[in-house]
Amino acid sequence: MHTNGESDGLDGLSPRERMQRAKVEHYIEQAEECIRMSRLKAAGRFVEKALQLDPTNSACKDIRGAIEERYLRFSTKTSGAGANGSNGHGGVGRRRREEVVLLVDQDEQVLSSLTDALQRYGFATLGAAGLDEAVEAIAMVPPDVVISEVNFATGPMGFELYQWVKTNLADRDIPFVFLAARIDRETLIAGKRFGVDDFLQKPVDAEVILASIVNCLSRRRALPQSA
Repeated sequence: MHTNGESDGLDGLSPRERMQRAKVEHYIEQAEECIRMSRLKAAGRFVEKALQLDPTNSACKDIRGAIEERYLRFSTKTSGAGANGSNGHGGVGRRRREEVVLLVDQDEQVLSSLTDALQRYGFATLGAAGLDEAVEAIAMVPPDVVISEVNFATGPMGFELYQWVKTNLADRDIPFVFLAARIDRETLIAGKRFGVDDFLQKPVDAEVILASIVNCLSRRRALPQSA
């Protein structure tokens, strides 16, 4: 309730217009949340929905700018500078690195916290909530490491994403790490046979996942380079 002449900006609007305004605000909030999780394609879709209802919305333009800024960082990624970097092979420094980490998890809290942690350590991050979104992200920016939950609540398992990455990408040596609340013996054996680089149990400590990523990148650099 507004007093002393205060207004929420909805005075004089019809019920339909109020509903439309509420939808726009919801889409903008969802887009901003997706950006925090580095789910850039999903953020863009929410922006498009908001613009369909309010084509001149300034917040949408700001979010689009933030998305473009993220993609610009990926497009200007140089090879070599971040691979060894000033931190060395096992460095855990917080300077900006060049590697892109794709995080795939349906739990928004997990996705948000891991994104924040890896960005603090200088990694560029992409986020996805499932296989289809992960494939979209990879099509835009091929990652240097993939971190994915094993079991999606709906849709394909993480193993299917792993198989897609190894089958469809030219670079098939991309390190792949699985996250799981419970890692049973059968899953562990299957993963090792597939060639999964590491398994980490949830909840994952940021330092543990960082160490796994750095080790995976170090092992990858040690592989003989294709001619």
